[in-house]
Amino acid sequence: MPCEPDGTRVFELPDDPAATERLGAEVGARLQPGDTIALQGGLGAGKTTFTRGLARGLGLDDPEGVASPTYLLVIEHGGPIPLLHADAYLPEKLAGFLADGGLEYLFDPAKVVVVEWPENVRKHLPDHVLWVELSMPPRPGRTVRLRPQGPRGFPWLADLPRIDEPH
Repeated sequence: MPCEPDGTRVFELPDDPAATERLGAEVGARLQPGDTIALQGGLGAGKTTFTRGLARGLGLDDPEGVASPTYLLVIEHGGPIPLLHADAYLPEKLAGFLADGGLEYLFDPAKVVVVEWPENVRKHLPDHVLWVELSMPPRPGRTVRLRPQGPRGFPWLADLPRIDEPH
């Protein structure tokens, strides 16, 4: 499946959370230290499921331990490339964290960062970001749009396999 002219790749997934997790794992297996994922989608769109897949693809120590960080703000998961999972749903709380020096911690170049509700902290995001938008179309299933931003892009997007069959 080719990318759109701007490098965006769109996946129409079946009504199966495992498919969302598989796509996350495919993305996670290709991420590098310093990559940032801006994860968009309404409540229940599959953001945590996608992130659990990313954790699996990154080879993290406990991918099943990935949970929504809404009230914890940032959760760090250990592994060969550590994952920082942040939630900006409560933007005032995250703004305080960033003002207290959290920006250097959050965007550590040795880690992969996932930010849920990134539109609330857009001005703090680095230039190199993979925007991932999860939505629930009128039909059963889920649409996932992967849009690269930044000078380096994410050239491997074109090589991601189709994920359209439940396992």
